[in-house]
Amino acid sequence: MDDEPLICLPGQRLCLCDKTYTSGQGTYERQGYIYSQLAGYVDIVEKDGVKIVEVHSSGEQTVVPAQGDIVTAQISIITQAYAKCFIKCVGDTVLRRPFRAIIRKEDVRATEKDRVEIYKSFRPGDIVLGRVLPITEAHCTNLQQQRMSWV
Repeated sequence: MDDEPLICLPGQRLCLCDKTYTSGQGTYERQGYIYSQLAGYVDIVEKDGVKIVEVHSSGEQTVVPAQGDIVTAQISIITQAYAKCFIKCVGDTVLRRPFRAIIRKEDVRATEKDRVEIYKSFRPGDIVLGRVLPITEAHCTNLQQQRMSWV
């Protein structure tokens, strides 16, 4: 039974992140724990006395946007309070299936937040870069535009 591979889902907590265990490929660390970023098999590799927890998927990679990730999104709907969009890429990984997200008008820029008119900032079809904020209780990913440097 010990030889059976452990299967995990995106966002699943795997173990404590401490001096013994560290986050590797397909995982991320948050608040002292290691979480899976992919659906796949857990693999623990020992290197220099430290166990690296990795997750490998058997098929195409399925990455879940995590807090702080830089994402590429396409604007779909504009309202007075926010813009709805679809996340197409996380970092340099193109997603098989897009994630839904919103950009609230108070997250568009760092200064003069009350003067933002979201329809002057975005149009449907625009491609934007954003940083992922913590996921809300409604399980909707929020993006932040204010600290992005444009290429």
